[in-house]
Amino acid sequence: MASCYRVMKAVCIVLNLIMYTLLLVMNYAANNRSGILLGNRSIREMTRKYSIEFSPAPFAFEIWKLVNAWTSVWILYSATHIFRTSVPDVLPAFFFVSFILATIANIAWTQFMSWEIIPPTTGFAFAMMIFLYAALLCSYAGLHKQRYHIRKLDFWIIQLLVNNGIAVYATWATITAFQHFALSMIYFHGVNRELAVTIALGVIAVAMIIWFILENTLWKQHLLYTVTIYPVLIWAFTASVILNLKHVSHINTVIMQALLTMSGTFFIGKICHLTWNVVQMRKHTRSSDDIEMSEIPRAQTRKDKQKHTPKRESHNS
Repeated sequence: MASCYRVMKAVCIVLNLIMYTLLLVMNYAANNRSGILLGNRSIREMTRKYSIEFSPAPFAFEIWKLVNAWTSVWILYSATHIFRTSVPDVLPAFFFVSFILATIANIAWTQFMSWEIIPPTTGFAFAMMIFLYAALLCSYAGLHKQRYHIRKLDFWIIQLLVNNGIAVYATWATITAFQHFALSMIYFHGVNRELAVTIALGVIAVAMIIWFILENTLWKQHLLYTVTIYPVLIWAFTASVILNLKHVSHINTVIMQALLTMSGTFFIGKICHLTWNVVQMRKHTRSSDDIEMSEIPRAQTRKDKQKHTPKRESHNS
């Protein structure tokens, strides 16, 4: 049974590598109008054509280069798990299944945008977001389950490369999903432009507050080292404010500036919280080591006393 699971997981790892390579090729073609799969519009062109008050400045899309590079590195790392049989099952098979589904949703979103078939793209964007968070959840669960068996090096690689890398990807996917949500309401459901953007920004604000509370309370143990969410939000809201500062309704201008401020504040709070926890853990580790070291002389003294104390002979009456 265990060997069957290892084979299934190895297949998932290889398939994940193949699918993401295909995504990179298709993204390059879609963004350079190479005509792949009959697509003839780049993502940037479609974003400009279907602009909303929440659309970011063109430079913001450079973050996809970071997402693709970061993801490629951890996917190559995950491929080593096929041959390293001593590594515990920190990244389970369902983790790779979830990420493969997110990749498929990304491919579909890219191609439908390139074909200028806009209505389905909202569903694909939300599917991509959901599957990315599912993969992140699987990674956290695997780390928690194998926390006593995983090597320290693998622990930090997964925290820094896998979890923070997927967090960057998932956060940008979240921004993209709610941009398409507002876009769909405006262009295909007749909702007022200002109202649609206000609704999307309001939902993002609520999600940010809930996430910040959970990562510092109930999920603190799992999310402590995931810090890349807020820099992505800062990047996205900065790009949106710069592009739409003079073209956005007053209320949405205020909301975007408030979200930018909130992202910066939460990021500072996250760094302070992480620093404080690391310092406390080091103090606890040092105090535990000091207690153990202090017990050594006492134990040695008791042994010496027992060694030099003459044994009393028992007399039978």
